[in-house]
Amino acid sequence: MDKSKQSYQQTSENGAIHSNEVNPAPARAAANSSAPDGSAPDGESKFRNTVKQAPVGMIILRGDDFVVEMANDAYLHIVDRTEEQLVGKSLFASLPEVREHVEPILLNVFHTGIAYHGNEFEVTLRRFGRPQICYFNFVYQPLFDDNPANASGIIVVATEVTQQVLSKQALQRSENHFRNLVTQSQFAKAILKGPELVISIANESMLNIWRRSLDEVVGRRLIDIFPELEEQKFIGLLNEVYQTARIHRGNEAVTYVDGPGGLKRHYLDFQYAPIFEVDGSVSGIMVSASDVTDKVTLRQQFAEAADRLSLATEGTRLATWDLNIKTGQIIHSGRLAVIFGYDETAVLSHREMRDQVHPEDRQAIVERAFQAALQTGVYVYEARIIHRDQSVHWIRTQGKVLFDEAHVPQRMLGTMMDITDRKESELALKTIEDKFRTLADSLPQFVWTADANGNLNYFNRSMTNYSGHTGEEIERSGWLQLVHPDDQEESQLLWNEAIKEGTDFMFEHRLKRFDGEYRWYQCRAIPQYNANGAIEMWVGTSLDIHDNRLFIDQLETKVQERTQQLIVANNELIRTNMELAQFAYVASHDLQEPLRKIQTFATRILETENANLSERGKDYFNRMQASSTRMQQLIVDLLAFSRANVAEKHFESTDLNQVLQNVKEQLSDTIQAENAIITSDLLPVRDVIVYQFEQLFMNLIANALKFTGPDRAPVIEIRSGEVHGAAIPLAGANAARHYQYISFTDNGIGFDPQFKDRIFQVFQRLHNRFSYEGTGIGLAICKKIVENHKGLIDAVGRPGIGSTFIIYLPFAAES
Repeated sequence: MDKSKQSYQQTSENGAIHSNEVNPAPARAAANSSAPDGSAPDGESKFRNTVKQAPVGMIILRGDDFVVEMANDAYLHIVDRTEEQLVGKSLFASLPEVREHVEPILLNVFHTGIAYHGNEFEVTLRRFGRPQICYFNFVYQPLFDDNPANASGIIVVATEVTQQVLSKQALQRSENHFRNLVTQSQFAKAILKGPELVISIANESMLNIWRRSLDEVVGRRLIDIFPELEEQKFIGLLNEVYQTARIHRGNEAVTYVDGPGGLKRHYLDFQYAPIFEVDGSVSGIMVSASDVTDKVTLRQQFAEAADRLSLATEGTRLATWDLNIKTGQIIHSGRLAVIFGYDETAVLSHREMRDQVHPEDRQAIVERAFQAALQTGVYVYEARIIHRDQSVHWIRTQGKVLFDEAHVPQRMLGTMMDITDRKESELALKTIEDKFRTLADSLPQFVWTADANGNLNYFNRSMTNYSGHTGEEIERSGWLQLVHPDDQEESQLLWNEAIKEGTDFMFEHRLKRFDGEYRWYQCRAIPQYNANGAIEMWVGTSLDIHDNRLFIDQLETKVQERTQQLIVANNELIRTNMELAQFAYVASHDLQEPLRKIQTFATRILETENANLSERGKDYFNRMQASSTRMQQLIVDLLAFSRANVAEKHFESTDLNQVLQNVKEQLSDTIQAENAIITSDLLPVRDVIVYQFEQLFMNLIANALKFTGPDRAPVIEIRSGEVHGAAIPLAGANAARHYQYISFTDNGIGFDPQFKDRIFQVFQRLHNRFSYEGTGIGLAICKKIVENHKGLIDAVGRPGIGSTFIIYLPFAAES
């Protein structure tokens, strides 16, 4: 026992010491009594015999130098001394090794008269031929003679407890070692005590699983801390281990532990081992656990990845293989056997696969790639294999070499796929490409290609011959070197824009010939798309337009000259129009006034001088009057036609039903006189030039009233509706637009369809002026008014049946 842990007590606390203590009273009496002759009385003799035979070590010391008066056999055995070596001598003369620790205590007892009890007192004794560390329970009891105030000696009662202390220390060390094993274990461990499963200890790993601190769990029942275990199997298993004293183990058991952050799932490898007492009874359970959550999760992820890989390889018809480089043993998927022409269940060796490689590819491609992979770690090749039916197929292999720590290759993992279709496509594509190059080289035009990023990578022979550079030189130095300096910036700008937007490139620029001359070329490039809609390449051509460009430049010069001439002519036309306008003014005022006077004077002569005129004279006056009337009407119609051409076009939103009503009121006398019937649909509201539309309706209705058939009253039907431009039988109709139509149908004399284009021309008449009055300008005015409204007019007629005039007007939103 360590001296720092010794118990210095005034009274004994050890039951064993009590049973071995001597009563100081007999000692005191024995010391104070003696026979008259100086011999020991019977009481003292009895006391000495008692001490001698005591099973505990006893020694009596006298004086402050602690001379040994007597020592019993038990004490002599304890200290491995003889009676001659001890008795009559100072204690420390015989036992010098204990002086340092024992003398201060003895002096204190001797001088104070207060007994001293020591428990598991450690002292080193030289006995049995060597120094030994010993442990004692003892009592130092003062002895008193005649003077009770001063002790004369000390009686020592000692019991050696070395074995007990060593056993206890060993047990403590064992327990400490056990606790250290528990707390320092890399696995989660905990000790549960008693049938209540009270947590005695838990190491850091277990506390991490529990998400608890040690203070939170020690001394508490497991079920109180983790009530969620009640519904899981673990409490039942612990109780079973406690009752049956049998170890229970489990692997990858799923458990749910509540804690900060909520319920958390763990996968555990665990062991419940009973802890036995000396009598063989179970006092507790050691719980050992290893959290394999990451391992299980990773394995599940691997399994899912393997499933996904399997699906991917099946979907892509990809085979997988694993080659042991040292043994040559290979593990492969069923798809690989199919690639080599076998059933999916066939198992092939590495040698069998190698033997099926085409002889020309075996050494030159496969063996060379294998040796390179052993150095670089990357295994890749494309080669031909021969099936059992002698058919040749192409395969592509990709693999990775796995090395050990010394960089010695161990395994090779890889994939393989049948690329026969791709190779055949590449061969066909190469054939097509060769044909393309042959065709391109035979063309006089420049043909060139570029990659998706616009980098030119092919030029036909015509272009290299023209430029004097090889295709590699143009590709290296750039095509822009061939372009005239004045055209380079815009050429590059438009080319970059086409690449960015994916639109066709078209530009005219000058290209430098090998002799330094520049000629104009029209360059055009069209993007080529792959199956995914992405641009794969550009195909371009350059066409020599130098002569055409010079001709166009000359033509433009002539056009400019002609344009100047047209400007002069236009100015002349404007002046002529102004003169016509002046003529119209004269016709409107100055010409009509003499006509009115001629008509007035002719009328007066006929009225006043009628009796004096011969019949021939009357006829001349009547003809003169009729001619002047026709001339006046002609002037009016010409003015109307002129006005339709040059008048200001002011559009107003107008109800055409009101326009029709105004016209009917103006023609009411004629309508009544002819007993005419006019019916009409509901006409639309449109933006029109009001007075022109009144003139339009007036001319069409007046024509219908004028060209009536014999012995029948005029019937005029006015209809309105919508029609698509594609259904209009006129050259000017826009097939993409919708039109609103207004038709005027009569039951008059009609006309021959072959003359329908003539009736809209100025001064064109289908009948002589004696049959039907008119100047031949009315329908020409109608056509001009419709054109002013961006519309079309058509006429349909049948002789003796009637006529229909149809006006087509584009919808307001489209006009």
